[in-house]
Amino acid sequence: MSRLYRFTEPLGLMSAFLLTLGLIGGCNSPLSPATTARNLGDGPLMVSGHVYQQASSVGEPALADAVITLTDARGAESRALSDHRGFYCIEAIPGAVVITAAKDGFATRESRFDIAESTVLNFGLEPMLP
Repeated sequence: MSRLYRFTEPLGLMSAFLLTLGLIGGCNSPLSPATTARNLGDGPLMVSGHVYQQASSVGEPALADAVITLTDARGAESRALSDHRGFYCIEAIPGAVVITAAKDGFATRESRFDIAESTVLNFGLEPMLP
């Protein structure tokens, strides 16, 4: 006689947990951008990363309140603000994008590339000389 094992209850709890993580949405999720909903087949692409102060005598500290602007091939703009850890996250559509990072007192940086999947893009901003 064969034994019947019941795995439905633990799997049901695990499925509910994973579904909850998936509903948290994009950058607020504890999952890395490589495992966000888009890469699982449904949801927007995400560009995320950190903004740092480059060429600092104390390493590369995070920069809060840097403005990240993403312009897509249609000319539509999206903006995000880096948090206290320098982290930002912004939605994108596939295709050519221009992303800039700007903050008062720092030189603006720009990156141009074609986006096909969720991407991590870090910026190092140099302080402007007085």
